[in-house]
Amino acid sequence: MKVQDIRDVLTFASFRSEPDDSTVSWAKRFPRRRTLLLNLNRDGVTWRGVDRGGVLGETGSLTGELKDIVGDMAEQWRGLTDDGWCAVSVNHRFVISLETNLTRKKGSEELIRVNPKAALGSKAERGKRYAVKHNPESNSSALLAVDEDYIKQIETIFNGANLKVGRICCGIYGIFCDAVDQMIEARADYLKGKPQDPLGKIIVIVCCDGSVCVMTTDEERWMELRSRSGLYGADDLDPALNIIMPLVESAGSGAQIVIASDQDGAALKNTIASLLSDTRVSDISQTDGLWSLLKDK
Repeated sequence: MKVQDIRDVLTFASFRSEPDDSTVSWAKRFPRRRTLLLNLNRDGVTWRGVDRGGVLGETGSLTGELKDIVGDMAEQWRGLTDDGWCAVSVNHRFVISLETNLTRKKGSEELIRVNPKAALGSKAERGKRYAVKHNPESNSSALLAVDEDYIKQIETIFNGANLKVGRICCGIYGIFCDAVDQMIEARADYLKGKPQDPLGKIIVIVCCDGSVCVMTTDEERWMELRSRSGLYGADDLDPALNIIMPLVESAGSGAQIVIASDQDGAALKNTIASLLSDTRVSDISQTDGLWSLLKDK
């Protein structure tokens, strides 16, 4: 046994997760090490550093082509990390859809990542990578599909700049899944106290860096879902409202709205609240939204 191996055991380093183990949270994979979080959209890149104490630090954004931005920023980004490790959120070339009767056999969520055809059957499309979020109370599921060529392009560009991609995810899908988990837990707690008093319809609105995902629920059922990427900007919310408001109107009076967003979602939330003054609007957004999710999950 080498001296380093003995030292790793004594300091518990040998028991830590590997940096490229995507099944473990980012914080556990990189304890006391600086890393970089990035979000890629149609128009450019935003980023945020994480210091050795796990605190969010330096931030920035640039517009332009991904290859050009990475080429220009690679040295500075490497300087924000200890080993060049990055977590990348894609906010472009994805679709989130509502599906029914997807397999839930043991290991199916991992299978859908490595062999989509085996998990999805005829619903699987060539050239896509998938992730799934099952409704634990019904047969519906939220299915994420991302262009595989886009993921490979990201990996190639970052590897060529000596930046290590430890995770590629879809930011808005992560915020959506986190919001759904909170809703399921809150509904269970509510029903413990008022089992005969149903909550009724709830519209979940998730927004991240100009992208939107909206889902209508009726008690335990997920009824309808729509998603669009790169849809709106802070100075033009109409495209997002054109997606959101038809579902709100279809839900009828008495429906509640739950909003979860990144740090730039306040304008959309305020607009919805002003348009629906008689509707209960709850904001469950995290501080620093997307960045907190990437750092802690």
